[in-house]
Amino acid sequence: MKKIMISLLAVWMVACAHSPVEIQVRPQVDVAPEAFGTGFTVSVQGADKLPGGGLGSLGGIYADQSQVRLGNNVEDALAETLKEGFRAWSFEPVFSGADVQVVASLTSLKYDSPNGLVTSKVDSSAEVQLAVTIGGSTYYGNYRSSGKDRNLIKPAKEEVEGRINGLLSATLQRAFEDEKLKSFLRANL
Repeated sequence: MKKIMISLLAVWMVACAHSPVEIQVRPQVDVAPEAFGTGFTVSVQGADKLPGGGLGSLGGIYADQSQVRLGNNVEDALAETLKEGFRAWSFEPVFSGADVQVVASLTSLKYDSPNGLVTSKVDSSAEVQLAVTIGGSTYYGNYRSSGKDRNLIKPAKEEVEGRINGLLSATLQRAFEDEKLKSFLRANL
């Protein structure tokens, strides 16, 4: 009987451990149509400036084994989302030789819980630095979003992915709502 109890305890302990969670980054923006980019081209490049080691942990007693990591190319995901936004402003995306060059650097993306027995709070944040160049002029914008959530149990992969994508989408949305960026584009095109 003692061996059975030890075996069941071992199985339970292994079941409580979490493997790393890989999420797919697919941010989206909803950009109001504008015509100030009509007749102009834009090239968009994403840059991953995140420090290594993942985005954080799901927390709990096995926090080291429950890391949140990116499962796709964040540079491509950023570039595609921004291209869609610039299309709404009537720009034509091209690969090179564009009238407007955009570099979006993802400098921070976090999803982290404390290392406690019960996950009670989740701190998440995203930061993107945008460099928009027209001729010899460049506009720099820093856009941030953060969130604090509470959980009684560890969230499923889909919930983590939804929170990260929502946060990153909100961050990129801020760029398209930046009146200083719009003024820079109108003044330099």
